[in-house]
Amino acid sequence: MRNSRKNLQVILVAVVLLLVGLSVGFAALSATLNITTSTVTQSPVTWNIGFQGSSASPTLGGTSATGRSCDDATITSSSVTITSATLSKPGDKCTYALTIKNSGTIAGSLYKVEPTKPTSTTCTVTNASSSASAKMVCGNLTYTLSASADDSTKLTTGSTLAASGTKAVYLILEYTGTTLNSSTVTQSSGAFTITYNQA
Repeated sequence: MRNSRKNLQVILVAVVLLLVGLSVGFAALSATLNITTSTVTQSPVTWNIGFQGSSASPTLGGTSATGRSCDDATITSSSVTITSATLSKPGDKCTYALTIKNSGTIAGSLYKVEPTKPTSTTCTVTNASSSASAKMVCGNLTYTLSASADDSTKLTTGSTLAASGTKAVYLILEYTGTTLNSSTVTQSSGAFTITYNQA
C-alpha cells in the first residue's frame, strides 16, 4: 500500500512537471505583432475648372469677307463673351478655339452642355450627348460647340478632365442656310452652358 501511494505521488509530480513544461513550450511559441501609424495627413483638395486665357481671335471662313465680321471673344474663368458677329451669306463662319482647364486637384466629368436659344427667334437645339456636339439652328445660322474646329470630333458628355488637364472646345458660328436674307435678322443672347461634375 505504501508503495502504491509512493508510486501515485511520483506519477502526480511527473504530471505536474509535464504540464508546466507544456505551458512553457506553448509560451515560447507565442508572437506579438504591432501596427503603428507615425503620421496621417488629410491634404486639402480644390475644385477649379474654368476657361483659360483672356481673349480669343476667331478663325474666319467663307468665300469672301464681304458681309462677314467676327469680334474677338473676351474670356474670364467662368464665361466667354462675343460682342458682335455678322454672317451674311452661305459659308460665312466664325470659329473660336477655347481652352477649358482643370486647375484643381480633383478630376471632373463633363455632365452636360446645353444651348440657350437667342431671344426673338425660332431655333431648334440639340444638347451634347455620347454621339453629338451641342448645336443650335436658328434660321440660316447654326451655333455649334464642338471638340474640333470642323465638328468631326464631337463634344460628348461623360468625358473626364483630369486634375491639371486641359480640354479644347470650339465655338462655331456659321451661316448654313442656302438662301440669303431679304432683311437684317438680329439674334441676341444665344449661349451654351457647360456643366462639370466631380468624376
